[in-house]
Amino acid sequence: MLKAVFYARFHPERGISVIHQYPNGSIIPSTPATARSPLIPFADISAYIIPPYELCNRSFSICFNGHRVLGVPVSLEDARYSRNRFTFSVCFVLGEDERDAYRWDRLVRKTAVFFTSLEEEDGFLSIEEELEGLRWAGEDAYPVANIGIVYPVLQAVVEDLNTYHETCVHVSDRHVLNLRLDTQVQRPPPVVRPWDVPLIIRELPSPDQWTWDLTLQRIHPHIDGINHIKRIAELADVELKLVQRGVRNLLSHDRILLLDIFHFQAIYTLTRDFAWFVQDADMQAECRTYIAVNPAENPLSTSGKPNSIAEQLPAPNIIIDLYSTLTPGLTLHDFTLAHQPQLTNIDIRRLITFGVIKGFLRRVHKYALALSPSTSITPAFANPSPSKSSKPKSNEAAVREIDKARKKAALSSGWATPPAEPPLSLLSSFGVEVGSARSAEEVRTEEDERLRGFLDGRHCLDEVCVEMGIAERKVVERVRSGRFGEVVVFGM
Repeated sequence: MLKAVFYARFHPERGISVIHQYPNGSIIPSTPATARSPLIPFADISAYIIPPYELCNRSFSICFNGHRVLGVPVSLEDARYSRNRFTFSVCFVLGEDERDAYRWDRLVRKTAVFFTSLEEEDGFLSIEEELEGLRWAGEDAYPVANIGIVYPVLQAVVEDLNTYHETCVHVSDRHVLNLRLDTQVQRPPPVVRPWDVPLIIRELPSPDQWTWDLTLQRIHPHIDGINHIKRIAELADVELKLVQRGVRNLLSHDRILLLDIFHFQAIYTLTRDFAWFVQDADMQAECRTYIAVNPAENPLSTSGKPNSIAEQLPAPNIIIDLYSTLTPGLTLHDFTLAHQPQLTNIDIRRLITFGVIKGFLRRVHKYALALSPSTSITPAFANPSPSKSSKPKSNEAAVREIDKARKKAALSSGWATPPAEPPLSLLSSFGVEVGSARSAEEVRTEEDERLRGFLDGRHCLDEVCVEMGIAERKVVERVRSGRFGEVVVFGM
């Protein structure tokens, strides 16, 4: 839903200002004040609405205060203008959770081209600013009926697109704005979780042909089918939520697939679609090429004679036999050891990935369920206290409180993740003993308390490993150590 449209200008005397807005009060508070409050504080985003000349004539997208602003700032250079330039921007305001902002971006671009032609051909925009009786957004008696053309255009765009998903606005015989919103219902992309692994299946167009936001530019080099979402956020130094949003955008355009984390403790099993693979010779040929180790590296046969490329590819019957042995209860580690001769020229990661992509192989996820009653793990060094409020904060608690506040402040900027440890000067200012370090038992107890929250049978071990930063083998060893009572690890 289109929430508002506004027209902003860099005025030689007033600076960056909103001249027109619809609905009234959506960006600049109306006078006299009404019940409507502005959607976005314009002063906080004005530098992006009218950027430096070098950044004009290209689209932008800003997410702020729960809303998304799409616009194309235009800068026209001519000696007839004050300072030899006329700079303006027409912006659409949507909800930040708008499922597909790309379809709106096309309308914003077309509207910017329309307003540019109004000014270049007939000077409608600059002439309107000199009209007697014109009121700007936020001034008394705004808007004034029958004065100017911009406000009626904005009104028609908002009302018609929200009601009919299209609009046709006649300004003159030569200037007609036609907009149509693509209403094709798209399947909402799945939830992107921190432990998902994105794999690019269709190359992204160049930034000139496609909308690349700053997040996508930073995370694109790290999307390799190996790194999970949280790891990508760490490598790109981008907030996790922004990475998830960017990956969802790629999913909605069918540019990537989400895979599971690859490791040799994972278990895979066949689906009913495996029969399709067995009967499809073309898919088998595709699989042979995809999973084979570079044939150029193995030009000789076992007899020492040169082999053709086709002879170096794994045989179809070997591939089918390998897939057939992937059963529940068999880890990839055991599978690799049992079939080491057949896997000589096969990339095991690609072997698994191909089956998952084609749908005849699926991951068997492991879950942990604590059967004994949940009891907190109390460290031996903790002294009982009759009143929680009377207990002074420990050195570790103070560090955690400082670290939480520091991360919240750093991530509020939307970009860089904070360093792993707070500055020593910050710890000292809060009275924390810098030289003190937690014992191994304290660290172990704190990690066990976190781990206990995952032992309800609803969190797969991939999630536990990513959140805890521990390998699956160590997680299984911990949950079976007896510190959590009786724990069952099962797959499904």
